Amino acid sequence: MPKLLTKKGQDATDENYFIGGTVERLQCFDEFLGRLPHKHKLFVAGNHDAPFANVTSKEAGVLLKNATCYLENSGVEIGGVKFWGSPWQPEFFNWAFNLPRGRRLAEIWALIPDDTEVLITHTPPYGILDRVDSGEHVGCEDLRRALQRVKPKVHVFGHVHEDRGVTPQNGTTFINACICNRYFMAVYDPIVFDL
Repeated sequence: MPKLLTKKGQDATDENYFIGGTVERLQCFDEFLGRLPHKHKLFVAGNHDAPFANVTSKEAGVLLKNATCYLENSGVEIGGVKFWGSPWQPEFFNWAFNLPRGRRLAEIWALIPDDTEVLITHTPPYGILDRVDSGEHVGCEDLRRALQRVKPKVHVFGHVHEDRGVTPQNGTTFINACICNRYFMAVYDPIVFDL
């Protein structure tokens, strides 16, 4: 069984490389990826990752020379394990990768292949590790509905810093892998899990 280390969290950072979304921070993040000893490094953008919002998936992959694969509504098979990832989330201020709740997000989640084993999204599904400090659930309802069809072994996400953790539910292990707290401070260790 392969070991997987999550570095998802304050988007793809543990040092807030993309807050502000500059290319210089992107280059710093790519150098950080290059220092990691892991053979495969999958990248899914998030709401702070503005450099990726206005380029094609192919161009984004070129921006990160030290990532095995950039996933934007796409998948990859590594070692016989099928991964699929997406950066989109329900509208949240005026950040990158926002869509209104409803039809457009549902269309994206409809792209997830039924045989996906590890799903990586920026947003959590509604009602699963998605509570903010007020107690309100802010995850995506349409993603939650898509999970009734897909049923991955593992679903890794971030975005909601206040509800970090791991919970099994209906045959899927859900991991809110945020490494930053709500103040964007990298205070949590990465989560390691076996498939």
